[in-house]
Amino acid sequence: MSGELPAPLIRRAGPDDAPALAAVHAACWPAERMSLEHVARALALPDRVTLVAETGGILVGFVDGFLTTGADGKRRWEVDLLAVHPAMRGRGVGRKLITACTAAGATFSPVCIRALIRVDNIASQRAFAAAGFAPAPTLCRLLVSATGSDRGQELPPGGHLVPVVTLTYRGVWIEGTLSAEAFAAASAIRARRGWDVAGCVIPLAQGEALRAAGEAGYTVVGDFAWWLRAAHSQDEHSPARAGR
Repeated sequence: MSGELPAPLIRRAGPDDAPALAAVHAACWPAERMSLEHVARALALPDRVTLVAETGGILVGFVDGFLTTGADGKRRWEVDLLAVHPAMRGRGVGRKLITACTAAGATFSPVCIRALIRVDNIASQRAFAAAGFAPAPTLCRLLVSATGSDRGQELPPGGHLVPVVTLTYRGVWIEGTLSAEAFAAASAIRARRGWDVAGCVIPLAQGEALRAAGEAGYTVVGDFAWWLRAAHSQDEHSPARAGR
């Protein structure tokens, strides 16, 4: 994938794209595996849009977007798992995918459009900045758990669980009041339902919540920041408007 190539075509992904999606994912994250069966099931779910970039008939990148609902009942559009084949980076493919995913998400009327980006992922930050996103001032830590008993543990008042299906896992995010009881409850619910992971994004300033998550068996993935963009109406970059 070198030399002069045509501008990428951005279109919506279908189940038949799962193998090519997995190939790009493997090129970006060689140590991680992507289940073709899980990807195909995820692509068929409502309230999500997965877009791919093609150049010369070859899939060279993708981005996944889906709705979540906060404790206040308001919907958010999550721009998740942006991947561009290493041989195609620096050509604006990521920015075009982000822009198209943003436009597609805006049609669901969310209150915000956001992405969680690792603090050391400079390439991703540049792509999102070029697509009109800006970082929130608060740095956060992502923690996850794939262990815990499936017995007892009801979610305490103030806790809020967000079931999610990404292209790589099925799980639950913990929001609202982040207490030891909430972390234990999320782990138990994850185990009972056979989901892959429970996770939480905790501001670094919330030391007590970070300690409680660690004591509940949650492990640190890394430090991140939310990147945000206002939810504008559909624009000319939308695959829906382009008839794709």
